[in-house]
Amino acid sequence: MAICNKLHLKHAFQLFIFSAVVVLTAQSNAHELGSNKKPIAFGNDQTIVDVEKLVWEPLNVEGLPPGAEIAPLRGSLDIAQSESIVRIPPGYVVPSHTHTSEELYLWISGAFTLVSDKGEKTSFNGPAYISFPGSAPPHALICGEREPCLFYLAYTRPFDIEYQQQ
Repeated sequence: MAICNKLHLKHAFQLFIFSAVVVLTAQSNAHELGSNKKPIAFGNDQTIVDVEKLVWEPLNVEGLPPGAEIAPLRGSLDIAQSESIVRIPPGYVVPSHTHTSEELYLWISGAFTLVSDKGEKTSFNGPAYISFPGSAPPHALICGEREPCLFYLAYTRPFDIEYQQQ
């Protein structure tokens, strides 16, 4: 009887370990339906994403301080036009820069300040629409100190950035 109980315990433990590995692997490899990694579509070239299910990754762009995150929605920053949602932490500064691509922002949440090429600062306490043509004068962004900033960002061409000397 004792040997039988030990075998049951051994098998139960092995089954537990196997189940845990399967669950953890499935969770790390699968993305929820409706996330930016697994969007919903009702037809060709449709992308439907639940913003509550975004999968974030670091936004690693030369010259940008660490801490910004991106959730790509469509396209690719480095290959073609793209659409993404970006999240930056409170107090984060995007240095003065310009792009050859048109740039469109739809600010979703978070207070921020937009700084023009002349140093003029305009503060916003929440949602805003910003559109710059390609090669627009340089601009900088500063996220407010209280909460992260979240915004939709679209480029019409591959992403490039040229920082301006301050």
